[in-house]
Amino acid sequence: MLSKSPLDRKLQLSGILLILGLVVEAVCLLRHGPIAFIVFAGLGGLLLAGGIILYLYSLVATGERLS
Repeated sequence: MLSKSPLDRKLQLSGILLILGLVVEAVCLLRHGPIAFIVFAGLGGLLLAGGIILYLYSLVATGERLS
């Protein structure tokens, strides 16, 4: 369940994207062939990059001060 705080919600969403990217890449490592590599590099890489970018953006864009 997503939190009510905007910062927590963005951090949880970025964590979900990172976990999905790792799961996609782990499944693709079990398969062999050119399509598995395309899915590994394409979909897995996009999910990981999206999670990292959303994480960094959520830390910079929120108006909350972290102490």
